Parts: sequence; C-alpha cells; structure tokens
Amino acid sequence: MSRIRIHAHLFAMAFTHSILVFFIIQFFFSVSHAFDLSSNGYCSVTPFPNLCKTLLPQNNSTDIYDSGRLSIQLSISTTSQIINSIIDFLNINDLLLPKGTISALQDCQFLLRLNVDLLSNAAGIAKKMNNSLENTEANDGETWLSATITNKQTCLEGLLAAPSVLQVANLITPLISKGSMMCSVSLALFKKGWNPGSDVGDFISWSMLKIRQKVVVNPDGSGNYTSINDAIAAAPNNSVEEEGYYQIYVVAGVYNEYVSIAANKKYLMMVGDGIDKTIITGNRNVPDGWTTFNSATFAVDGQGFVAMNITFKNTAGAAKFQAVAVRNSADLSSFYNCSFEGYQDTLYTHSQRQFYKACNIYGTIDFIFGNAAVVFQNCYIYPRLPLPGQFNVITAQGRTDINQNTGISIHKCTITPSIELASYNGTKPVRTYLGRPWKEYSRTVYMRSVMDSFIHPDGWSIWTGDFALSTLYYAEYKNDGPGSDISKRVTWHGYRGEISYMDASSFTVSNFIVGNYWLPWTGVPYTGGLYL
Repeated sequence: MSRIRIHAHLFAMAFTHSILVFFIIQFFFSVSHAFDLSSNGYCSVTPFPNLCKTLLPQNNSTDIYDSGRLSIQLSISTTSQIINSIIDFLNINDLLLPKGTISALQDCQFLLRLNVDLLSNAAGIAKKMNNSLENTEANDGETWLSATITNKQTCLEGLLAAPSVLQVANLITPLISKGSMMCSVSLALFKKGWNPGSDVGDFISWSMLKIRQKVVVNPDGSGNYTSINDAIAAAPNNSVEEEGYYQIYVVAGVYNEYVSIAANKKYLMMVGDGIDKTIITGNRNVPDGWTTFNSATFAVDGQGFVAMNITFKNTAGAAKFQAVAVRNSADLSSFYNCSFEGYQDTLYTHSQRQFYKACNIYGTIDFIFGNAAVVFQNCYIYPRLPLPGQFNVITAQGRTDINQNTGISIHKCTITPSIELASYNGTKPVRTYLGRPWKEYSRTVYMRSVMDSFIHPDGWSIWTGDFALSTLYYAEYKNDGPGSDISKRVTWHGYRGEISYMDASSFTVSNFIVGNYWLPWTGVPYTGGLYL
C-alpha cells in the first residue's frame, strides 16, 4: 500500500471514529428525558439547564449528590472520548494537518488529560456528603472543576486561532465546546451541594516548611546538575505535602532553558540567588508559530510549586505580541521575591489557586492574565512603554462561568511606570488601564494598593464594544495615590466602585485562595486578611 493510501486510510479511520464519538455525545445532548424538570429542580441552578435535564434523571429518588456525581462521571467519559478523537487526528498529522493546527491539538491533548485527573479528584470528594468534608475539600473540588472549564476554553482558543482545518472545525471544536458545558453543569451542581466554608479574618503566617532533599544546579559542573530541566527530571514523582519539598537551588547565572514542570512533579521548590541574578529566559511567541499557552519560557503544572529569588523573562519584545514569561497552572503554587519580565501576556495565571508575594511584574498589554484564583500581595507592577499607538492594560481576567471561584486580587501592591515609560515624552501620552474583560465574567479587584497618576481616570477599558460590561466584576477598596481617584471611573453595570470591608474580605488570602490551610507549608510570608 502506498504512503498516500496509508495516510488516506488512517484519516478515514480517524474521521469514522470521530463521527462515532460525535453522535454518541450528540445523543446525550438531544435525547428527550421522560421526567419533567420541577420548578425547584437542581438543573435550574446551572448555566445550561436544558443540557442538565437531558443528561440527568429528574425524579424524587435522585438528590443533588446523585446528580453531581453522575454529572462528573459523564464529564470524565466525554473528556476521554474527545482525547481519543484528538489522538486520531494527530496520528495523520505529517501529511494532512498544518503545523499550527498540530500544535493546538497537542495543547488540547495535554489540557484534556489534565482534566481527566482533575475530574477524577473531584469525583473522589463528591463521594462524601457535604457535612462529612474535611477542611478545604469543598474548595478543592470547586477549584478543580473550575479548572476543567478553563482548560477546555484554552483548548478551544488555540484551535480557533490555528490554521483552519474543516474536520477539526466541524468535529473536534463542537465536541470540546459541549464537553465544557458538561463541566459547567458539574461545577454548578457541586457548588450547590458541597458548599465551601468561610475563613474570614486577619492572619499572619507561621512557617511549617519542610525540605526533604536539596540539589544544586550550576552550569560549571560543581553542583548536582548543570541544567534546571535535568534537576526537575530527577525529582520524585507525585510527592505529598507531608513528605516535604524537593528543593532545587539554581545558582546565579542566565539560563536559556524552556522549563516545564509536569503535573506529577509535585511539591517542588526552586530557589535562586535573587532577582536579576538567577535568570531564566526565552523568546517564544505567537507570530513565530507557538500558541499563547506553549509560548511560555517557564511553565508549571505540578501542585504545590514554590519559586523564590528568580527572574523569569520572555525577550521576544513588544513587536512579537503574545509572548509569555511564566504560565502557571499549578494548584497551591506560590512565587516569592521573583520578577516576571515581558511585554504582552507576560504572566499567564492560567488556573487553580496561586499566590505571589513581593514580586515585580513588567509588561504592556494584558500582562497579568488568565483564570486562576490568584492573589498578588506587596508586589510592584510596572507597565512598560508599548508600541506606538498601543495602550497598556495591566489585567485581563478570563472567567467564563459565573460559578468559577476564580479572579485576580491585587492587595497592597504598588502600580508605577517602568523607567522607560516614566521617561517617555512623546506627543501623545500612553494610556494605562487597570484591566479589561477578556471573558464574560471577568473578575478583578484592587485593594489597599498605591496607584501612580499615570493610571487613566476611567480606570478600566473595554474589550470590544459592550462585551461583558454588565456581567464582569471589577472593584476597588481603599487604594491610595493619585491614580486611585474613582470619581471619573467607568459607569458600567459590572463596575462596583468602592466596595465594603466585607466584600473586600472575600478576596483576601484567607478567603479567596484559603491560604491559611496551605501557605504555611511553603515558607512564604503572607497576610491572611485585609490588614496587618
């Protein structure tokens, strides 16, 4: 059989398999259910009540727990089927698919495999009743289910931006979109049935840091390893918090490495010699063929990751547009005394719970973006000089589902222009905004932060037209400095203006990312409440 005929045969098999999966899933979405949805039915609390009603039994013998568990299991099986369809397409990539589409499909395969793990973890929590949950288990489940929606959205964005391929556009994309809807139903049911508790209050951490092993990276050969990636590869797999951190000390120097910390490399700590001393750098970017997701110089998925005293750079420059320095998808992760340097899309706080303390963040457009539940505390945020005609936007938060527990909280930070922006004397001033709505339920709060006068009086910018202006959540609380004057701020329905102490407390370390339960293990100092 000729090479062309072999590939045609493989494509036919892939297409047939995908068609089969498509109709199996279509059956779930189209079949009529024998039971009517009662007015107080659980499906009414989900963003997709008709889909929920179709998928789940609506009768007196089924409660919220049964429905939530079944929904998660259906999400797992559907995600696995979509992965198989993607693998079928990738098996024929060398002949039939352009490079950009292959890259986007590989991102999807990676993200959806993460989803299977996240959904399985959530299913484990869902086995329990709400009153039998331990500590933060409900928040864990809500976080993981929120992340599954984010992962599918990231996958979709990559595919839609890739070179158009009819079979991918007509088959894979609708399956992923509908799979995301299923995860959204699962999140809504979980949030209603397994309610996370509250942990209000001011709190200063004590350290329970434990180091299980230390290794040294030094290019001169005097350490244990000469590259960061070699040290990561040698780290134990699937560590647990109680065992302590595997610490990688990276001596001062410039490391031209693209570093990726896999999901199975848990509780890994990386310590450098200081900002501008230990530097990890790269220049991947979207115009050169990378997706935004995989353009990162440094990418981390391993739970419990900690970085200290390191500079992370993407040196592609403003002319290369999207170019990520760090992409963080790691739950319970923290960065302390680090610097993130780029232009557009510098720091991709992609998903799950994250904390940044005493860090520097440099960029131009949407340079803190993503859909994590993330708190920045005592950080310095430096908008840079953009390309002519561009304006600066600090945040672009990406919450797509009203039930996701995600958002950007900027607490006790300082927002001031970088040296090159401060010294700019062009004919037109560079407008700098606090944020704009990347997605429909974008959520960002600035609390007790200092804002220089270069912040535009409007404070916030549109994305396009009136998109998300009524559904977003933007707020400010007792900020200081000339840029904090809210008297001329936007008047959108979603902009809350100056919020109350109680509302602001919802976005603290203690409450928003339940930091009291995990940050003490990291050794990173933090304030749990609004004050102290």
